[in-house]
Amino acid sequence: MDAAPVYAPEITAGSGGAPVTAASKGAHAAAGGASSARSAQARDPVLTAAPDPSDQEVLPTLGEIDLSSQPALPDLHLDVHVFAAKPADRFVFINMQKYREGTALADGLTLERIRRDGVVLNYHGLRFVLPRQQ
Repeated sequence: MDAAPVYAPEITAGSGGAPVTAASKGAHAAAGGASSARSAQARDPVLTAAPDPSDQEVLPTLGEIDLSSQPALPDLHLDVHVFAAKPADRFVFINMQKYREGTALADGLTLERIRRDGVVLNYHGLRFVLPRQQ
């Protein structure tokens, strides 16, 4: 499963709340409203916005860190990963518990940041990425 993520196509409502179909687009274009229909469709800021520079920070993953000098970490599983352009809209479920950025988890873990590729966790000063499933 090394393929890139697949996103659902954008579906916008036509007049009366009906979905926009090829036939309705053609009728709308014939009426001279094609440019207004295209401009009404907003681009998704999560997919089109430039990545945050802190998302490019290279950190080891959970499997790459040496925990021999640290107390044992609990098993960590990223169950749900929701990334949004606004940090206030981001959240994750780790081990079936909901967390937001800055939240303290159990056993000395802190969720520092939710990135597009996973979450940055801090364990007694040791920072690492718990990646989302690909």
